[in-house]
Amino acid sequence: MSRSKLALISAMMVLSMGFVLCSQDSANAATFCAQLRGAKAAGQPDCSFSTLDTCRARVKHRGGGHCYKLTQ
Repeated sequence: MSRSKLALISAMMVLSMGFVLCSQDSANAATFCAQLRGAKAAGQPDCSFSTLDTCRARVKHRGGGHCYKLTQ
């Protein structure tokens, strides 16, 4: 096998490993859900919050509800 092919295969393996590791980390980033109540509530929880403080701020801004930790 030539050097250039070996270098290309090595680079692709490193990039693939980095993609897998980074995508797993970001998938676990959202750990808190907001369940809104009142006229502004859509009915479905919003589980896009990485911290409890950001979840509470959204609930307060939207008129009430509660936050809970997403269990996986």
